[in-house]
Amino acid sequence: MTAASPTGSCIAASRGTSLDRARRDRFSSHTVDEWLSLMPNELAIDAVGLWQIIPYGRHDFGFNGQDLEAFTAEALSNLLARGAVPITGQDGKWVIEHRYGTANQEIITNVIDKWLAPGAPDPDVESVWFGLPSVVLD
Repeated sequence: MTAASPTGSCIAASRGTSLDRARRDRFSSHTVDEWLSLMPNELAIDAVGLWQIIPYGRHDFGFNGQDLEAFTAEALSNLLARGAVPITGQDGKWVIEHRYGTANQEIITNVIDKWLAPGAPDPDVESVWFGLPSVVLD
C-alpha cells in the first residue's frame, strides 16, 4: 500500500466534479461520454498512452485543473476496467509497471500524482501507457 499523497485528496475531490459530459471535442464531435466509452476499444489494437489522454482532454475538450484530473481519472478507470495494466516500453518490448500499485484506484492515484508533480504538463510518449497483459512480452 502506498502512502497518502498530497494530491490524493484532490484527485478524490476532482472525481466528484461535474464534467460537462455533453461537451464535444473539436475534431470528431464526440461528447465526453462518447469518447470515454469508445477510447478503451483501442486496447484491442494497441496500448493507450497517458500522453494521448491528457492532451485530448486539455486541447480537444478544453478541460483544465480539476476537470482535467477528473477526465483523466475516468479515462484511466475505463482502461483498467477493461483489463489494461500500466506499461512502458523498454528495450523494444512492453513491461508492466508495478510501481503504480495493483488496485485500480491506487494505480489511478499514483499515475495522476506523478503527472501532477512537475506541474501537470502534457506527458510525452515515454510516459506510462495502458495495455492488455497479452501485449507484454516475457
